[in-house]
Amino acid sequence: MKVLIVGAGALGQVFGSWLAAGGARVSYLVKPGREKWADGGAPVTRLRSGRAPVTGRLVPYEVMSEAAGTWDMVWLCVDSGALRGETVARLSGSTAGATIVTIGQDLDDLDTLARLWPKERIVQAAPMVLAFPAPSGMTYWTPPGAATGVSGPRAPQVVAALRAGGARARRVRRAGAGEMTAARMIPFIAALEQAGWTLPRLDGAAAAGREAVAVVAARHGRRAALSAPAWAARLALRVLPRLTPFDLWPYLEAHFTKVGAQTRLMLDGWIAEGAARGLPVEHLKALREGLKP
Repeated sequence: MKVLIVGAGALGQVFGSWLAAGGARVSYLVKPGREKWADGGAPVTRLRSGRAPVTGRLVPYEVMSEAAGTWDMVWLCVDSGALRGETVARLSGSTAGATIVTIGQDLDDLDTLARLWPKERIVQAAPMVLAFPAPSGMTYWTPPGAATGVSGPRAPQVVAALRAGGARARRVRRAGAGEMTAARMIPFIAALEQAGWTLPRLDGAAAAGREAVAVVAARHGRRAALSAPAWAARLALRVLPRLTPFDLWPYLEAHFTKVGAQTRLMLDGWIAEGAARGLPVEHLKALREGLKP
């Protein structure tokens, strides 16, 4: 199977290492100037709680800054803003028949891609992995029992490819699963950013999360699911740093600062959709207004 991965960031390398381990021929599309990032192979390290880490080497078949070739599967390992950019748009003419996999979880990501590819070829993968660059190379940790949720008509194909490389993945049949995950999490991330990546009171974030969940549920014709109350989120943020085999707070700050535009995009999307449907969005607005440009 021939796979093209758009983006050689943390998740692009982790997913690429899994797919390559499963026997896929993995190529990368990167920004100009990054064509040699994997010359000689790139180390990818899996952290394990209470055990020694395991390091493998990712050796791409090809790294290019202009797409050339045909692929069976294309992974869009870029943030939601980049899904709306020229690089992704240009791919639509050279990916006939390929399965298109996105890790984006913004409310409008799937509709954005459906303007470029038929919906029946688009698959959404909700990563359950924390990945970051380290001096020894790309490093990642998967929480115990967690699995990447995969939804869409071609989900079985993607799940099989991930499992072949040793990744935990499962098919999710309910529409909007990825967007629901983001609705539950991103309001709390926005609150942490407002507080300078320290643990603040989370009542406003919890209320904003309930609003975001209601918006996503309405978009997909579902009953609004539960969202985390403030006390549960605060407890989780106190306990999680003790479980991760790395320093969690610097990771959260570095990762979500890098994709800060995506956080704002998601908040704006929930606010606009909620307002259009007559749903409460007051706490989402307050959270959005508290973020710096």
